[in-house]
Amino acid sequence: MMGSSAAYERLTADEMDEQRRQNIAYQYLCHLEEAKRWMESCLNEDLPPPTELEESLRNGVTLAKLGNFFSPELVPLKKIYDIDQLRYKGAGLHFRHTDNINHWRQAMSRIGLPTLFQPETTDIYDKKNMPRVVYCIHALSLYLFKLGLAPQIQDLYGKVNFTEEEINNMKCELDKYGLQMPAFSKIGGILANELSVDEAAVHAAVIAINEAVDRGVVLDTMVALRNPNAMLVNLQEKLVAVYQELLYQAKSTKMANTRNKAHQNSSDSQDVYDHCLTQAEIQGNINKVNVHAALEYVDEALERKDSKSLYAALQDSALLLRRIQRENADWYLEQLTSDREQKALELGYVDLLEKEELQAGIDAANQISIREHAMEQAVSRINGAIRNENVAQTMKELSNPDAQLPDVYPTAAELYQQELHLLQSQSSQGSLTHEELFVAVEMLSAVALINRAVEAGDLNGFWTNLMSPALGLTDVDEENIQRYFNKLAKRKRRSQGGCAFVSWNDLQSCVNRINLSTQEEQDISSRRATGKNKKQNTLSYTAARLHEKGVLLEIEDLPFSQFRNVIFEIAPSEEAGRFQVKTKFLGVDMEKFQLNYQDLLQLQYEGVAVMKMFDKAKVNVNLLIFLLNKKFFRN
Repeated sequence: MMGSSAAYERLTADEMDEQRRQNIAYQYLCHLEEAKRWMESCLNEDLPPPTELEESLRNGVTLAKLGNFFSPELVPLKKIYDIDQLRYKGAGLHFRHTDNINHWRQAMSRIGLPTLFQPETTDIYDKKNMPRVVYCIHALSLYLFKLGLAPQIQDLYGKVNFTEEEINNMKCELDKYGLQMPAFSKIGGILANELSVDEAAVHAAVIAINEAVDRGVVLDTMVALRNPNAMLVNLQEKLVAVYQELLYQAKSTKMANTRNKAHQNSSDSQDVYDHCLTQAEIQGNINKVNVHAALEYVDEALERKDSKSLYAALQDSALLLRRIQRENADWYLEQLTSDREQKALELGYVDLLEKEELQAGIDAANQISIREHAMEQAVSRINGAIRNENVAQTMKELSNPDAQLPDVYPTAAELYQQELHLLQSQSSQGSLTHEELFVAVEMLSAVALINRAVEAGDLNGFWTNLMSPALGLTDVDEENIQRYFNKLAKRKRRSQGGCAFVSWNDLQSCVNRINLSTQEEQDISSRRATGKNKKQNTLSYTAARLHEKGVLLEIEDLPFSQFRNVIFEIAPSEEAGRFQVKTKFLGVDMEKFQLNYQDLLQLQYEGVAVMKMFDKAKVNVNLLIFLLNKKFFRN
């Protein structure tokens, strides 16, 4: 230490002044980094580095978001001008950015931060006094910590490094404005004085608390904390041991930081609050303990799956949670249990939900409750409209987003009314539940889309909806898709005006009839067969079906989603063992390929597993042989 003093004494007055100014620049950069990290923890977003932070604050967007953090009712996000900063990035500052700054200042006044800490709008917008702005952020952080609304700001002096260039640039910037650096270390004492009625009494009570904390006697600490002159609130007798431990840790950390600063800059003056916790810091740590205890009570209620205990725990004043509604207690239990489980999956262990996570869960549960209530009312109106056989009203209510049902189609209005009325009349309750409505509407909408596809001659649309699980048809055979389509189209053409609506029963009946007819044709063909090589009916498969069977491996340059649009037709030639393979895409004839069964057997003998047809379609040789054997060479 003495060697250091001797070296310091050898410096000239100019050198000493330069060193002092550089130290001030370093301290200020530390305060900028402290403010940056604190705001990031509040806003849960990344901010520019400390060397760019001052400039980034001038448009007030970050400050207004900070106002929303601790006073959302006064500064809702929708009031923040240029919140995505696109205007600022494209054209620079606009006079309306001052609105953001004023929102922040009004929010600070609303919560009671003394005005002596608050900067003027021009200090920020015109960059007249940015150190005062950073000083205000530090004061705000301590004040919010005391109120239990924000985490405590860190002391990073000596713990962060800046380049010589960054320190010199900041020194020049501070010299240019000729501003006196605010006393950041005195914020706690000033805040205590500003908020107290009897400064001397508060000071004496706070010093007594610090002394009790040093002694480590829990009962003494609680007596000191309960001194009315200390103006502390929300003290809980059962948590006094935790208060003692946390206050001791906080004071030890503060004293270590003070010693570090004194070692780096022995010329700085100090006062008692450089070594002792201020009233705001004491209250903030008490709140921190209370919050943690309240979070544990919430966690215990979630563990027990007890909605009543959960509702009581959420109402703990330490948590400052908003918009809690007794009637939504079960929703809170369900939502927060899910959030807790999800957090455990992400972390790999069970951890407490934080205040912000609880508030988000409460808000989400409230929204779910609103939607569920609206859905119940919508279901009631739907049942009423169905019961009254009011087709127009039924369609209106089915289309209401509150009902949370699949899309409905006006062209099928009579179908919805008729089928739903039938289901309703069969219900023992005389009404349909939301689940019953959902399943029924999903199925009826699929029927409506099939009718539309048949009327439009849209085979692909027909195919897609006929195969839909929502439709629930049985025994649908892809090989008969075209025949189903032709049968239904013919039925519509024969109906009066061509608009007869095909019902679900009609669809299932059509599928059954076509399947039966196809089977009969195959039986007749089989009976007529006289030998293995006798010409058989042409086989027709979609590329998707052949792919499922493992015969078709891929078609170059054609995505799998298009396989259902490709038809392969395999027909025996007059010459035994030869087949003609034709392809169609969306019903249009494409290429042909001559297939020789003996060539396939030779490939199999040579161990060739894959061959190409049309130079594009890769097929499995063994499975293709198996298919031909099964369809053409077996009695």
